[in-house]
Amino acid sequence: MEIINLSPFPRLDRFLHEQFPQVSTNRWRQVLRAGKILVDGRRGVKGDSLAAGQKVLIPEDILACLVADQPEPETEPEVEIICQNEDFLALNKPAGCHTHPLSISETGTLANHLISIFPELVGVGDFGPLQPGLLHRLDFATSGVVLVARNNSAWDKLREEFKRHLIRKEYLAQVQGRIEDDIVIDKALTHDAGDRRRMLITPPATLCRGLYPARTEVFPISYDAAEDSTLVRLVMYSGVMHQLRVHLADSGHPLVGDFLYGGGGLAGVEAGDVPDDSSIAFHLHCFKITLSDGRTISAPLPEWCETGT
Repeated sequence: MEIINLSPFPRLDRFLHEQFPQVSTNRWRQVLRAGKILVDGRRGVKGDSLAAGQKVLIPEDILACLVADQPEPETEPEVEIICQNEDFLALNKPAGCHTHPLSISETGTLANHLISIFPELVGVGDFGPLQPGLLHRLDFATSGVVLVARNNSAWDKLREEFKRHLIRKEYLAQVQGRIEDDIVIDKALTHDAGDRRRMLITPPATLCRGLYPARTEVFPISYDAAEDSTLVRLVMYSGVMHQLRVHLADSGHPLVGDFLYGGGGLAGVEAGDVPDDSSIAFHLHCFKITLSDGRTISAPLPEWCETGT
């Protein structure tokens, strides 16, 4: 596709975003680094200034991949907005809801509902069109705080803080067995080469698709002798896939109901009742996020939690 610039424009990456706002500036920068876009026949660079009349050529196959359809806006599931300002939103994700769709046809996710209220989020962030503005994700069965950036500047800033472990996340969980003392688990994770759903601790697991350092702090709150389970508070700064679930299982106290990582069932729930992702039945709730400037964002506690946090 050829676009003729009609007036001077200071930067090529921002020009492309203005032409196709559903594609983030960061994503255009990635494409430009690959040398896929030409300006008057020469390789375009993100900081190029455009003069009036210059021609920008975008290969059709690249454009087709970038300008993908967006999630279908939906009013359900209804999601509570905890707080919002000009830079970000904080939502209280319900359990039993995916954070975002994996394909255009999937519905019923947090992202589907999100863009029905805030359509301007389309194109925000660098995780692709199916994850508008999302700064992190929670598993299907996990409830609690999800942060969403409202513009690309805020997304860049907050994602950098996530990467530098400057944002503190706290969870409540119901785990098997009795925990009497605080536990710190500092073990790196990798993907399970034999099961794409799972993560493993390495060593002993062989590296697969990278090594991800992870640290989880576990603080017992109360013990339920009848169910032989402990309500715990979990603290993490990293955000590795299934980190809390894997670390708890490794400690000998998997989440109650987390069949994927060896947890026994919740009352009235059997392994055969759980869908393929094996994540519907456990109790895990992100109840607080503390930002780098000290601001805290808290979600209401679900019914299965007892207070004491």
